[in-house]
Amino acid sequence: MKSKQNIPGSTRRKAEGIGSLARQAYYLMGRKGLHGASLLIGAAIRLQRANRRRKYFAAKHNLVVPTVLVVSVTMVCNYDCLGCYSRGRSDSGELSKAELSSLFNEAQNIGLLAAVLTGGEPLMRDDLLDIVEMHPQILFIMITNGSLMTPEKAAAIGRMQNLVVLVSIEGNRDFTDRRRGDGAHQVVLKAMAMLKESGAFFGFAATNNARNSGYLGSDEFIDNMIEQSCSVGLITEYVPCGQEPLSEWVLDAMQRKLFRQRILEMRSKKPIVLVQFPQDEYGEANICSGAGRASLHINSQGGIEPCPFVPLSCDNIRQGGLMAALKSSFLASIRSRPNLLSREHLACSLYEHYSEVEALLEHSNAKAVNSRGQ
Repeated sequence: MKSKQNIPGSTRRKAEGIGSLARQAYYLMGRKGLHGASLLIGAAIRLQRANRRRKYFAAKHNLVVPTVLVVSVTMVCNYDCLGCYSRGRSDSGELSKAELSSLFNEAQNIGLLAAVLTGGEPLMRDDLLDIVEMHPQILFIMITNGSLMTPEKAAAIGRMQNLVVLVSIEGNRDFTDRRRGDGAHQVVLKAMAMLKESGAFFGFAATNNARNSGYLGSDEFIDNMIEQSCSVGLITEYVPCGQEPLSEWVLDAMQRKLFRQRILEMRSKKPIVLVQFPQDEYGEANICSGAGRASLHINSQGGIEPCPFVPLSCDNIRQGGLMAALKSSFLASIRSRPNLLSREHLACSLYEHYSEVEALLEHSNAKAVNSRGQ
């Protein structure tokens, strides 16, 4: 098969885009048998219907409506991983089952296409799978460390037609255990084995950093994930945020370039859908999808944030629901400044311009106080 590196001009751009990932996903439907095929076909139908609702709603209300919600369903976690972006964030006053259900009902009515469930460790919530099952029209993608997976939970996931599970791994045993704790790598493999046994549609999630980048981009690692029956891999470049950022983990320009080349090469020959952030998000135009452009983040207390790496908020779904996000002057002010949406040296443009985003937050808060006083 011809490498995508050899495809000229506009054809190469198409091959590198999200559309190529969708085409590859359909090509791979048979790998997961009837369940995988029905999940993907069902997801395609749901997304098409949701996209029509989203466009209609946006035009009717003259609003920018994102396509994806990222929801931190809890900040509670049973791991203490090095370089975790969410370490130290509050886990008090978190959204209840009813509040999350209301959020997803509104998201469905507005026409959002998908919801990414993260944290913390999502499965610390005993009610999470019930919530997912209550909203069959939304495609959910859950990122979990795998430690709380049981045969019963895996069986429930295997029966669902709207949930893709991504189990976090850092590469081989050494990389994974060094970051996540002794035995974490074996825990991941056990979780994947349970998901495979249940017939679930699942994959892996990995953080690409200067220490493990060479291995994550190797045939050995990707082939091993395929052997575990992973159908998709989400690889996110490390962002040095959180309580204890690790500047030595940040990729340099050459590492970033080489890793992208490897991802494109493997897409052309490996039976797995590989999604790379931020490259697949920002595209050739180098524009962030956050701040409500195409995605936004809801924290575990309902705060509406531009993205998971930038925990700044002046609006909350507890006061106004998801419409509060769509009408947020704070998010709109970010979107109106293209320089804030373009990254240079880090994987997240909004984190790279954190001080400027923070200044916009202060301005939005001041305006809100003044309007209440009038």
